[in-house]
Amino acid sequence: MDEAKPPLQIAVSDLETGGLDPHHDPILQIGLVLGDVVPGCLEVEGEWSTMVRLRRPWSRYGARHIHGIRRRRLLFAPPIREALNELTRRCGTRLIVAHNVAFDWGFLSHAAQQHHVALPAGDRLCTLELSRSLDPERTMSHRLADIAMRAGVEHS
Repeated sequence: MDEAKPPLQIAVSDLETGGLDPHHDPILQIGLVLGDVVPGCLEVEGEWSTMVRLRRPWSRYGARHIHGIRRRRLLFAPPIREALNELTRRCGTRLIVAHNVAFDWGFLSHAAQQHHVALPAGDRLCTLELSRSLDPERTMSHRLADIAMRAGVEHS
């Protein structure tokens, strides 16, 4: 008799940043959806999100019209070290899934090095790279909202 494979444990992650440069721009928010991939669906186990305190209260934090985060929400948020430790604790060895994971991981890696924090040990899967690999002629949009729409996934 074949034994059933255990479900694939994943952590779908997303960051909001104050710009495009991980060496100069801050991480503003980290979010996760944790779950198990079972045949045909994702069984969500939990969600977690945190704002991240700015290093200096009045430092530049990017274009609010893009990320929608007001400075006041960052003033009393946990510091980046605490946020990274919690991210690592929650993810463990799960597969990290993100759209443009290289961008997010660049910010996380830089912050982890600065604050001497270990990042989650799981492998990473990039939905942007996956989408592009399924469309080698580049005939479709690979924006996250468009990928979700094609897959019938609500994106809000």
